[in-house]
Amino acid sequence: MPTYLKHVLFSLCVSSALFAMDVPGNVQVHFQDPTFSNGVLHTDKGGVIRSEEIRIQAQKFEYTNKVEEGQKIMTLIAEGDLLIEYGDHIFSGTKLQYDFANQKGTLWNGRTVEGMWFVGGERVDLEGKGNYSVYNAFITTCEGTEPFWQVSAKSASLSDGALLKSSSVSVNFFDVPFFWLPSFKTNLKILYNPPIRYKVVWDKGLGPRITMRYRVFSWEDFGLFLRLDYRLTKGPGAAIESEYFSPDKKTVFVTRSYGAFDKEVPDEEGWKRYRLQGLLHHESLDEKTLVHATYDKYHDLKMISDFPSSDFEIDTQKRTQFLLRHQEDITFASIFVEPRLNPFESINQKLPLAKAGIRPLTIGNTGILSENRVSAGYLDYVYAHELVHSYPALHETHAARLETKNRLYRPFSAGPLHITPTAGIQAIFYNNNPQFESIGQGVITYGGTIQAPFYRKYSSYRHVVKPYMEYEGLTNPRARLSQHYTFSIDDGLYQINSLKTGLCNTLFFKNSPFFPPSLELDLYTYAFFNDNTFSLLCPKGYLLATWSNPSYLLKAHTCWNFQEQLLDFANLRADITVNARIAFALEFRHRSRFDWRKADHDSFILDMARSIENLENSPMSDKRNTFLSQIQFDISPTWSCYISSHHGWGRLREPSYNSYKIDLLTLLASHWKLKASYMHTTNDDRVSVGIQLVP
Repeated sequence: MPTYLKHVLFSLCVSSALFAMDVPGNVQVHFQDPTFSNGVLHTDKGGVIRSEEIRIQAQKFEYTNKVEEGQKIMTLIAEGDLLIEYGDHIFSGTKLQYDFANQKGTLWNGRTVEGMWFVGGERVDLEGKGNYSVYNAFITTCEGTEPFWQVSAKSASLSDGALLKSSSVSVNFFDVPFFWLPSFKTNLKILYNPPIRYKVVWDKGLGPRITMRYRVFSWEDFGLFLRLDYRLTKGPGAAIESEYFSPDKKTVFVTRSYGAFDKEVPDEEGWKRYRLQGLLHHESLDEKTLVHATYDKYHDLKMISDFPSSDFEIDTQKRTQFLLRHQEDITFASIFVEPRLNPFESINQKLPLAKAGIRPLTIGNTGILSENRVSAGYLDYVYAHELVHSYPALHETHAARLETKNRLYRPFSAGPLHITPTAGIQAIFYNNNPQFESIGQGVITYGGTIQAPFYRKYSSYRHVVKPYMEYEGLTNPRARLSQHYTFSIDDGLYQINSLKTGLCNTLFFKNSPFFPPSLELDLYTYAFFNDNTFSLLCPKGYLLATWSNPSYLLKAHTCWNFQEQLLDFANLRADITVNARIAFALEFRHRSRFDWRKADHDSFILDMARSIENLENSPMSDKRNTFLSQIQFDISPTWSCYISSHHGWGRLREPSYNSYKIDLLTLLASHWKLKASYMHTTNDDRVSVGIQLVP
């Protein structure tokens, strides 16, 4: 369209109260009572102008759309009640100058929101595609124009939605700078913790502890932190920490490297103490491959207890290990490595241990399923150096170990009965034993299960009754326990013939929102044949009961010892939600001196291999009572309280103990959460107050 025709069109339109039109460049103009002169459109009555890149709303506009010296000019100056929609951001400011032809502009005293962060500065350059740069910038969580804290920077730029780069950075509280860095990078979408955090903790016996944690570097999903720590009784400490959490939640990488000067340690032993921790967990997108690795190296055995703090804990379980596992539709394989990093520990090293197997396969048309697994590795059980020096008779236990487990089973039905017989072999080869010889171990396994479930439907529920029997048998092992090393429970093979007999009742209510049964009662016992350990055929009886509801869960697992005429163990738990403001959990645990401390309570090989008197006089016997409680309730709409307690008594070799923790939490203004805690244990009383940022 010729230029003079555009001028005529502008002149005809400005006579109306509202000017609205589309002009070249996909710019839409909506002005109130505009005036037009020499290719420039003015208004001070308000309006809106937009393009594909930006939308601008303001009180005063000066829009130029003309050609000078063969160059297209499409510029805008806007101010007064200024609001800008730019990409995914909404800006406010005092004045905007924007070039629609180049899709770039400058905003003075601009301010926008990135998640829970307020970002702005004296000048904001809009650079296209939603990216922008800020000069004399600030970042804060405070909504007002005079925040009590902020991160200030000489310049800052934001790209890809939330990736922030800044230079000459300082952290200010009440306009007082507390920390400075030459440059800083972060991802505002994951920056849920404040760049700098202080906490004061009072530990019984250790006195007050002051901690400062500062985010030194952050980019995309990675963060690097510096922590300074001072304990009045011990001295200063520092830590370097890193964190990486992938957006798809498939990868986690965390490290903690902590060092301290301990004034309580004699000078000749040195003041320096340290702990180095790390954790890597990765799962492939197809969930077929898993990598899990941890390391935990610390200066001495008392290092962790002398510097008690959850701030420095990663879930390493004080172990150094590496696991690589891969599975396909038919096969699976894994490699596990666990060396000893700390010479004051006793540990069963795996250097390495590999396992492989195939899923159960059907043999021809017989219906018989075959299950096969093998493992191979070098195991080295090493004792702590102190034990070796105190007991020279102790010697390291090591051997190359090969194992195969093969099992056949065939499920079938006979009327109402569902029967699954099993048979298999388990063979182990050690290239070393206490007599410095290679030796083979082998047993034949046999057994099976029989079930006869039946049910009846009622108007509001269905009742299922399932009587069952499970038989487990192992032949007499080829080698006695004293003839080979015992690295773990997998080496503790012993002859057993046991029959589990039980009756399980379940109720499924029609209107229950849960898929599991609302009520379940399982009453069972074990019978042992050809056994000299127990004087009774069925020495113990068990009851497992669960009652679930949307607002509560009641669970009980108990055992009566017929031979000793006492309660062998009882685990009772209740989880109850009273309403939206209060919920609590109560748990009672009892263990008699005849309930052994076993990792697998349903494995009785230990009971067969050792006499009751032998086990009762060993650490496997640990009589005790424990009561646990947890309660969480809202004191007010802004305050909540969490109380947990742990009480133990009745132990033969240990005194009673009581511990509890009280947490008070409230959400302050601008995303800040205050947490005050008091924790009491037998050897410690600790008070802590901390403030952290929440999304």
